Amino acid sequence: MVQTRKLKDGSRQVILNGAQYDGITRVLSELANKTKASAILFADMSGQLISQRGNTENMNTTVLSALAASDFAATSEMAKLVGEEAKFKLLFHEGEKRNVYLSNVGDSFFLVVVFDVSVTLGLIRIDTKKAIEDLNTILEDDSQAAGEEDKLIDSDFSSLLGDALDDTFK
Repeated sequence: MVQTRKLKDGSRQVILNGAQYDGITRVLSELANKTKASAILFADMSGQLISQRGNTENMNTTVLSALAASDFAATSEMAKLVGEEAKFKLLFHEGEKRNVYLSNVGDSFFLVVVFDVSVTLGLIRIDTKKAIEDLNTILEDDSQAAGEEDKLIDSDFSSLLGDALDDTFK
């Protein structure tokens, strides 16, 4: 089970154990290899980037994950307006050179897959669905959590996100 801690500013901090982080990294690497995606991001619903794979050097992934979180929030409200009881599970943005496929991972996380238009959407959907199943299994597994407090990944994501957004929009 993923642990969270509420911070003084009201935001929450995601805490993963070492086995969970390694599992997430493995799944993202496999997905990148299968789909030939340009970039893959894994973040929580507040936009805090947790892991990334692919060619991300020329991409501000911190801002991209924050914008993707905003996209999910907006479409969640849109779902309510059109009578959906649950929020939309996936979003797709089609471009001239690249496409962006966003999908929920449980209720607390999402995956962003950036891929060239030459890659078929069906391939992305099938492989991403399998990756999400694997990620959900990893995130729900708390057998490694007990007694591994020294291996916890405990970074202040919201602080880093805020700093990166401030730097970007200066």
